[in-house]
Amino acid sequence: MRNKANREGIGGLSCGRRAGWCAFILAAALLAAGCGGQKETTEATASAETADSGEAGGVESVSGENGTDTREAEAQGEDTQAGGTEGASQQEAGVDPKAVYEAVSQAVELPSMMEGDDDFISNYYGIDPEVLDGYVFASAEDATLADSVIVMKVKSEDAVAGIEECLNTVLAQKAAEMEDYIPEQYEIVSRSSVKTQGLYVYLVISENADDIESVIESSLK
Repeated sequence: MRNKANREGIGGLSCGRRAGWCAFILAAALLAAGCGGQKETTEATASAETADSGEAGGVESVSGENGTDTREAEAQGEDTQAGGTEGASQQEAGVDPKAVYEAVSQAVELPSMMEGDDDFISNYYGIDPEVLDGYVFASAEDATLADSVIVMKVKSEDAVAGIEECLNTVLAQKAAEMEDYIPEQYEIVSRSSVKTQGLYVYLVISENADDIESVIESSLK
């Protein structure tokens, strides 16, 4: 009986047992189909997420915040370099002596002054305008006053000593003019001296010489 059942397989089973085997096989088939479908669905979902992630990463690499910051940093670097170049050019150009004299006029009360031109400084004091990069030669219109404010900027350090010598000549002539005729003015002249600051040579003859020289020194810094 057992061998016959084995040869006939499921067909040799009774209806009850055959129904049980059919139910078991159907459940197994449905379970296998469900797992396979879930696996395919999972793989498809993972593939879609990977593709989306790749596209998003590509956008960030092109136009992300890091790229924008880099371009902004480069622009700021160029602006800083341009600003540094401009600052260096201004420093090299220096301060116009006329601007220095204007600052003095606003800070300190001066008598009525007149300014000498190229011919005046050349003919009277032997100053060569060609070695200068700007100047102011102001002296009192009133011949009884020794007041003078002279600021000269030379083009090179080689010319500094020569301009110092010329302004010492101005000082000596002022002293000679006042010594025998206006003693109080001579005292003002005798307290004065030629001074230099870099490429600038200046001479101040005034009762307020200390205040005027302080303005000049501040303007040239």
